Formats: sequence, C-alpha cells, structure tokens
Amino acid sequence: ARGLARRGVMVQRLDAIESLARAQHFFFDKTGTLTEDRLQLSAVTLTPAGQGVFTEVRHATARAAALAAWSTHPLSRALAAAGEADTQPAAWSQIEEVAGQGLRARDEAGRNWRLGAPSWVDAAATAGDAAQVWLGCDGRALAAFEFEEALRPGTTEALQVLRAEGVRVTVLTGDTPARALALAARIGVDDVRAGATPEAKLAAVTAAQAAGQRVAMVGDGINDAPVLARADVSLAMGQGALVSRSQADAVIASNQLGDLVRARHTAQQALRIVRQNFVWAGSYNALCIPLALVGWLPPWAAGLGMALSSLVVVFNALRAAR
Repeated sequence: ARGLARRGVMVQRLDAIESLARAQHFFFDKTGTLTEDRLQLSAVTLTPAGQGVFTEVRHATARAAALAAWSTHPLSRALAAAGEADTQPAAWSQIEEVAGQGLRARDEAGRNWRLGAPSWVDAAATAGDAAQVWLGCDGRALAAFEFEEALRPGTTEALQVLRAEGVRVTVLTGDTPARALALAARIGVDDVRAGATPEAKLAAVTAAQAAGQRVAMVGDGINDAPVLARADVSLAMGQGALVSRSQADAVIASNQLGDLVRARHTAQQALRIVRQNFVWAGSYNALCIPLALVGWLPPWAAGLGMALSSLVVVFNALRAAR
C-alpha cells in the first residue's frame, strides 16, 4: 500500500490490490475521469450576419467573452477564459441570466444581445452535436462557439497501455451517440457506450461480472457511487465527489490515469512476490522438516535456517514497496 501511495493511488481496502492486479475489464466514466472538469473552446463560426458585424473571429470571441463573464455556467466560464486576453470592459446594462437559456444584456448603443442556446438567440438557428453557445444581436445569430472537454494528460496513453496488456476497456458516457463516437476517435477506444444512465452503468458492470470477468470501475461523480460499490475493484478520482471516494476501494489522488496503470503494475509485482514467498517457504519446510524429524538436522541449524528463511521472506516482500 505504501508503494502504491507513492505512485499517486491511495488504497483504502488492502484486498483491492489483488483485484486490481487481476482485473480483466476496466470500465471508465467519462466526465471528470477521462476528461477534466472544464471545457475548452474548439471552434468559432461566424454566420453571414456575423461576418458583416465582426471583421475577425477573435472580435466575436471577445464580445461573447465579455458577456459570458457575468455567468458562472461552465460553458460561460470556458468562453470567458478563451477570450480573456482580447476582452475589454463592455458597458453592459440590464444584464439578466435566464435559467436554461442564457444571458441577455443591452450595450451602450441600446442593442439587445443574447448569449446562450441557439433557438433562444435566433429562432432560425439550429444546434449541432457538439456543446455550443451562440451569440446574437437584436434577434440575429452572429456567431456559434463550440466546446470540447479537455482530456486529462496521459489519458490516451494509459488506455492504450491497458489494451496492449490484454485488458478490455469500456467507456460509459451520458453523451449523445455522435459525441461518444467523437470521443472514441480521440482516445482510440472502440467500446464507448452513449446515453449511459447510472442504471445502465450498473447493468453493464453486472453483465460483465455475470460473464465471469473480474471488473474494475473508475469514476468520480455522485452517480457513480452505486457502480463503484458493485465492481470487483473500484477507483475514484481524487477530485471526485466525496460519496464516490467513500465507496471506492482506492483513490487516484493525482487524478492521472497514468498512475492507475503504474499502480496496476505494482499490484501485479506484489502478487508475484507473494507467490515467490509461498514457494520459498513451502520448499524450505518440505526439505528441512523431514531432515529435522529423522535427526539429520540439529536443532541449532533448524532454528538458524528458520530465521534466515524469515529474513528472506521479509526482504523479498520489501521489494513491492520500491
């Protein structure tokens, strides 16, 4: 456990070490586990009306970011951060945030601006598959901002290592099928299940266990608590919800999936060392006990041999912590 802790994984139940080493099927939640809990701006598109208002895309981003700064919505925060360098204080007035729709405000010229859902900004605008925020003025859509979730550093590499070692990897996400396919292409995993509710996640893990597989689940949210409790071994992200961390067998304190792979290798090495110690102890006893019984091994030699055997076992076990 001390060796795993140095690798960024805090084990809460020692029997999880064996299950982690022998896990055959890893299930991963997406948001907050494979991805950061923040979004990043990936594309900006100006509408024909927007091309007549803004000379450059960055001007549209700066205008939208200035309005987005008045909201704490995750998409608004991401947009405000993306345009922060080019954003100048705007003379907004009558700022109002409408739940489920977006922001509206009036500029210094008296024009009405909206930032939010496409149909709310412009009745003729339609949403795409990606997470989007639209900017409009006086009922006309001017620009669309698309966002994607930032993968945690080393996520793709960690998943590829697991797959190369013969482990089956499944990603469970509540996203639409189109966004799930896009995620699969980014991380190189072909088993990504879209529209996964907490009940669907639990059913997927249960089905894998019924098929005879030893299952590991990695998650971070409140909704992941039931499936974390159901898996043979469960790991929660260090930044995850308290209830998910309390249900997990181990916590990835570093929030890096690379540490999960290294922890699994450490657990496998620990099992190899345990088997070596069993083989050594069994061989020693099988050889020395009969010799002592027939009198061919004097008591002092038997005692010395037992002490040396114990030291061999102890020092060999210490290798697991290195």
